[in-house]
Formats: sequence, structure tokens, C-alpha cells
Amino acid sequence: MAEDPTVPFDPQFDLVVVLESNNRVQLALAKGLLEDAGIPFYNLGQITTLINEVDGFLYKWVKLQVPRDREQEAREILDGMTVTPIPE
Repeated sequence: MAEDPTVPFDPQFDLVVVLESNNRVQLALAKGLLEDAGIPFYNLGQITTLINEVDGFLYKWVKLQVPRDREQEAREILDGMTVTPIPE
């Protein structure tokens, strides 16, 4: 049974990290894949990316988290992504 995408995301979910990256392209791709699948996610560390406006060479790490009950599905969707993280 598919989740209703109109139901707002509840931050009280038990969240797990399914992707940690500092590569903006990889993060954008992952977000798009999760959105298309209707999997709610939380961007832990997204606020730190605002520093890029000050110094574009700083690549801050961001963690994508999903509810634990959608973890397996999210991992299967993101499994095919292979983008090398940008070195610090």
C-alpha cells in the first residue's frame, strides 16, 4: 500500500541516514529520486550549505534521513547512484 504523498511530513518519525554526501549533484539526484517515490526525507545539515555563498570552495556534508519504516525502500532506490564525494 503506497503512502499518501499529501500527508505532511512528521518530524517525530524515527529517522535513519540513507545518504551522507558533500556533492551537490548527488544530493539533488537523491532528493529527486526520494520525492518521485513519495518517500519523505529530512536534510540534516542543509543550513550549513548557505556558507557556500560566502566561499564556494567549502563543500559541507549533508545527511539525508528517511523514516525507519521507509529505509529499505529508500536504500534500494539510492543504491544505483554512484557519484564520488568531493574531497575536503
